[in-house]
Amino acid sequence: MAHTSTSTDRSQRRPSEPYLSSLIRWLQLKKYQYEVTFSLYMLTSTEKFIFNFVLFVLISMLVAAASMYLPNHVVIIYRRIWYYVHGEIASITKSASGGGGGVGGVGDVVKTSIDGLGTSRGVDVVTATSRGLGEL
Repeated sequence: MAHTSTSTDRSQRRPSEPYLSSLIRWLQLKKYQYEVTFSLYMLTSTEKFIFNFVLFVLISMLVAAASMYLPNHVVIIYRRIWYYVHGEIASITKSASGGGGGVGGVGDVVKTSIDGLGTSRGVDVVTATSRGLGEL
């Protein structure tokens, strides 16, 4: 028996509406859902405007505050986590003034930064070491 398809398959059917009109219908549906969700359909035009304006201002302030202050707070939290996991940050660097061999030689500088807690006023302790003082 031959199968004749009278129903149209959605994957093969051409859209009956242009994309612009379907977008407009979707936006109208979302507006309707917004008004029904917040009970705006029973307000007058002026009351709707006031409600939407207040909502817009609050969301704008939230987005502005998040974009201005959130990156700084993320850095502070990251530094605290780093400090809790790894402890103090210590790095050994060569000073510009001297030669000296390896670690603990003359001119080596041990710099310990206690900025891991995320404070804006970090404490830098610079200690110059030499071979003679390294034995103490």
